[in-house]
Formats: sequence, C-alpha cells, structure tokens
Amino acid sequence: MLIELRQTLIIIPIILLSVITGTVGGSTQPENSAVATANVPLRAFTASYDLTRGSMNLGKAELSLQPIGKMWQLRLSTRARGIYAMFIDKNPLAETSFSNDQDQLRLDQIVISDEKDEDKYESASFDWKKGQMKVLRKGKRSNVALTDSVYDYQSIHLVTAAMQIQQLEHAEVAFYRKGKLTQSSISYRGESSVTINGNKTDAQVFEQTTTGSKTRVKYFYDAQNPLLPLLIERRKSGDTPIILRLRKVDWQS
Repeated sequence: MLIELRQTLIIIPIILLSVITGTVGGSTQPENSAVATANVPLRAFTASYDLTRGSMNLGKAELSLQPIGKMWQLRLSTRARGIYAMFIDKNPLAETSFSNDQDQLRLDQIVISDEKDEDKYESASFDWKKGQMKVLRKGKRSNVALTDSVYDYQSIHLVTAAMQIQQLEHAEVAFYRKGKLTQSSISYRGESSVTINGNKTDAQVFEQTTTGSKTRVKYFYDAQNPLLPLLIERRKSGDTPIILRLRKVDWQS
C-alpha cells in the first residue's frame, strides 16, 4: 500500500499538468480547415469536474468561460484532493483569452502558470496584424509566425461547438502546445451517453489527435449545450486514461 501511494504521488503532479498542457508534440507548420468558430454563441459558465485515473479520485478541476471587457476568457484550473493534497503542492492554471476579429475568432493570449511554482510560467501573445506569436517558456523567449487561426486545449471547445453547429465530421486546426504550433485533427465519433451524478445524459463525442503526440483526447459534449464538456478522456496507448467528469455547472445569463 505504501509503495502504491508513493508511485501515485509521483505521477499526480504530471497528471495535473497534463490536463492543462497535454503531452509533448511536434512542430509541423499547420493549416486550418473551414471551421466557423466565430459563429458559436457564447454564454458564460463555471463548471466543476472530478479528476480520476482508474479507481483513484486524484483531484478536482474547474473550467469557466467569462467575458473580460471586449474579450472572452476560458480558464482551467486543477488541484489535488484528499490524501493526495497533503503531499502535492501544485495548482496549475491555464487562461486563454480571445475575441472575434472580422468574423474570425482570434486568440489574444495564452497563460499557463502555477501559483506554487514560478518556473512553470508560460505565455503566448498573439499579434495578428504583424502575423506573429511571442512566446515565453522556461525563461526563454521566441517568435513564431502566424498564418491562420490558432487554438489550444481550452479554445478547442469552440472548434467542436462549431463542428456541431455546422454538422462537420472532421476538422484540421493549427494548435498551440509547449511554445510551438502543430497540426491537430478533430473527428466526430457519434452519439453516446455520460453518467453525471447518477443520471445518464446524451452526448456528442469528438476525438482529437495531434501531430507528434501519442495521446488521444475524447470530448463528450451536452447536445443541448455544445460548449460544455460533460467528460474529457485523455488516453495514451497502453495507459489508464485520465478523466475529467462534470460534477456541476452554473450558467450565467
């Protein structure tokens, strides 16, 4: 039991961070297919999730969408719970701000941080007029050329919502991961159901794969609220999946 606990404590910080950032990917220059994310109706909400891996209830997460001035912000935070919280002093946070520019959704800034660890700070600022993304990661600065809309693990929910509205079964998008742009594919996998607080809810299922990564991410969305993920499953070949399952959502009018 003690050995198992020690092994679990080693992987929990990795799991908490992977929910925010994903795993290491490639750097192939991407191209977008026609997904009209600017047409997605936006409604503010705050949702809480259970973070599990197999039988282990590792932590909790909170995903929110809120208006910030003329922009919108998607925010995802995770935290260990129970006995694991006694040993894990991590609280990773990701914030993605965006706006609609000439009928296109444009990211403004991505910030990934941990209030307990300054070395985890990462940011990407988007200058669409100059076609440039300025990145600060692990204390190093870099510039990346922009050619099209870019998405990340928070704003990807806008892509899947647009696919539901447009009834698209596949999309290719430019994707930000760890300071670089890569190619990410999102495919519609049909209908399913998800059990939330003991009740079954109909869901639309999408799967994401990213160039250079072995991780597949499945998203289960409420058919009536296409922006709200009911469940997110991250699975790496041969590993037990990491799951975020909705506990509660508060909608703001």
